Order: sequence, then structure tokens, then C-alpha cells
Amino acid sequence: MGLYKGGNVNNINKFKKKSMFVVIRRKGEDIESLIKRFRKKYSKSGLSREIHQRMFFEKPGDKKRRKKAYYIRNIKKEEQKALEREEQYKKMIAKKRRKEKNERMKHKYKVKEMIK
Repeated sequence: MGLYKGGNVNNINKFKKKSMFVVIRRKGEDIESLIKRFRKKYSKSGLSREIHQRMFFEKPGDKKRRKKAYYIRNIKKEEQKALEREEQYKKMIAKKRRKEKNERMKHKYKVKEMIK
């Protein structure tokens, strides 16, 4: 049995709980994809952002202003997305109505041709 951080392979779960980022190599996985998974895990955690912010002291008022600006940006993004979804929905409904109208017109002309 191979060793894993000074312990047995069976102790991986204990090590996972102590450490934040553990990426275990899968069978047949190359190093590039392993590193890619680690980077993705690290970036999703937001640790690098937090480290960068903690490099210097930030006044409580500045912290509040930054958080408020962050929330306002997110609200604006959500509103923009909602507007875009609404526009797409309106376009879809308009397309559906045009299609139904065209089908009615085709049927109407067929009926007229049958009468003649």
C-alpha cells in the first residue's frame, strides 16, 4: 500500500477534513487535467481573492462601501438578465403567433380554392 501524507491510503478522508484543497488523481488521468481540477477548485473557493483583500488593512467603512457596491452590481446584473429573459419570451410568443396566423391563412386559402 502506498503512503499518503505520512499515512495510509485509507486515511484520505481524515486528511480531506483537515485540508481545504485535496485533489486525488483518478485512474488514467494525466497531470494537466489534475492541475486543471485543482485550479478550478481553488478559484471557486475565493481564497485568492480573500488573501489579496487581507494584504492590507481595510477600514470598516470602506468594507461596507465595497460590499454595498458589490450587491448593487449584482442586483443590476439580475435585473438585466430578467429583462433579457422577458424579451426572449416576447419574441418567442410573437414567433408562435406569426406561425399560427400563417397556418390559419393557409387553411383559409385552401377552403376558398375548394369552394371554387
